[in-house]
Amino acid sequence: MRRILGASAVFAMLAMGMAGGVANAAGETEGTEVAPLVSSTVVVNEVSTRGLNGQLDEFIELRNISSQPQDISGYLVRIYSPAGILTDTIVMPAGTILQPKGTAGQYVVLVGQNFSGTIADQTNVVPFTLASVEGIPTTGGVTVQNLAGTKLDGVAFSNAVLPAREGQAAIPENATTDQLNASNTRNILSTDTDNNRQDFSLQLRSAGQ
Repeated sequence: MRRILGASAVFAMLAMGMAGGVANAAGETEGTEVAPLVSSTVVVNEVSTRGLNGQLDEFIELRNISSQPQDISGYLVRIYSPAGILTDTIVMPAGTILQPKGTAGQYVVLVGQNFSGTIADQTNVVPFTLASVEGIPTTGGVTVQNLAGTKLDGVAFSNAVLPAREGQAAIPENATTDQLNASNTRNILSTDTDNNRQDFSLQLRSAGQ
């Protein structure tokens, strides 16, 4: 169940983000937005780039939104810097099969080395260690690509991260969201309109659910 942060908490996060120049990333123009390509199989469903345990208290959740099992063995989860440069790639292990939406095993949760949360559905859990000392950059981005190298979905936390961004960038996490145990997540239906700002919101972490 998605648990939405209270209005006062969201206001505090936005205020801190704007003060730090990250809530509304630079270069927010219609001319640089990518063409919509809504995923019908696997989406990046939830991302946390930082948490109570610091910058490496992070995770990425993928979800099968289709009615058929999806074998994502060998799929690539790519991590991008705030400038849109590829910094790390996580390869999905052999035998990673996501079950249909609404059933156990529909998620895979990739967890960083200092992950502090809990995972409701532990059918598919993949630990990772990234080369960057920051891990997933707070104003970077994440994509998932299939075996053919086709981007299925992505989310960016700065408009400069063009390889991952869809529409406007999602609002990044900050020191306030760390204390609130927040992440960027889709709604309970995993709605994908190919606009990160619309599709993702800061909510309480809900890995694997």
